[in-house]
Amino acid sequence: MRDANSICYRVLFVLTLVSLLDSCQSYGPYHANTASEPLNSVRGPSDGRYKFAFIEFGDQGSALDMSQRAVALNAIRQAQRPLLFVYIHGWMNDAVSGDVCRFEHFIDMVSRLPEVSQGKINVIGVYIAWRGKDLTVPGLNLLTFWNRKTAGNEIAAQNSCLAAINELALAARDPSKQVHHCILMGHSFGGLVLSSTISHSILDASSTGARNASPWDMAVAFNPADNAIGSRQLLSELDYLYKYDPTRGAYVGRTPGAEEGAVVNENRPFLVILQSENDQATGTFFPIGTTVGNVVNFHYHWDKVPVPGGNGQKISEGELQTHTPGVFHFILNPLTHVQSFQPFIGATSRTEA
Repeated sequence: MRDANSICYRVLFVLTLVSLLDSCQSYGPYHANTASEPLNSVRGPSDGRYKFAFIEFGDQGSALDMSQRAVALNAIRQAQRPLLFVYIHGWMNDAVSGDVCRFEHFIDMVSRLPEVSQGKINVIGVYIAWRGKDLTVPGLNLLTFWNRKTAGNEIAAQNSCLAAINELALAARDPSKQVHHCILMGHSFGGLVLSSTISHSILDASSTGARNASPWDMAVAFNPADNAIGSRQLLSELDYLYKYDPTRGAYVGRTPGAEEGAVVNENRPFLVILQSENDQATGTFFPIGTTVGNVVNFHYHWDKVPVPGGNGQKISEGELQTHTPGVFHFILNPLTHVQSFQPFIGATSRTEA
């Protein structure tokens, strides 16, 4: 009888394992370019109203098909009046999920605006995809929070994603073009990837010590599922690097010679964060998920660090680590719907509800 039970348990274990493996999302790339279909990663309507391209990355941040970037760049370089939108999706999405349709619908809508059509603007959307969806079993997919957050951090930490974003933005903002604009967007864990990735570029410096201007016009993170530690550090670094010059109405570098480098207009934030008050992923599940992760990993010690604009006030990084920047009251006013980081310490631009 014991042997029979043992066999039953083994069969049950194997069936469960097979079921889980079968429910795992495939790795892609889903839009690979081939010899027979060299432009498989780009599409658009027959009237050429817009172009829509894919660039896919793996869990370790490596591009799954380098030709995808080349095809997207070619579409941008061929456009004389490009308006480029680069979007990084979030948790529970990938290169064939619902976010693809939503983003393409947005691109289609922009291309139909009278100002765009009459101005003969070339609207281009680039969908940066990664494996934000790991399991397809309802309920069990919630357990992918930790490993998909890790994957997002890994993509942001490596070189390929930043290199792709920079090259796309530089191509779109070529000064020889008649119109040249680039807007970066990220949602949920895609907001994590976006903010973490572009922070390296924001804090970059030239060989003269002056700060380099970002090659994009605006970066927007929607309900970013990232902890507030990086945001606090970014604000602190910007305060260290920049000072306000009232005669210019702008922020200039503090170090000698840096004030002659990139000048940041006070009304042009480096990073805009849009946070909805009813977002359960960042408002509820993120604090619970990160707290559970800290308990499992026996992480109990946290340093106290200065609050940006807090006049010497300090806060535990444990609180920062378990909250996203869009809901964290020390960094952003939680009573507002639209909040943005300005390129100096403790400043926010607010639109009241």
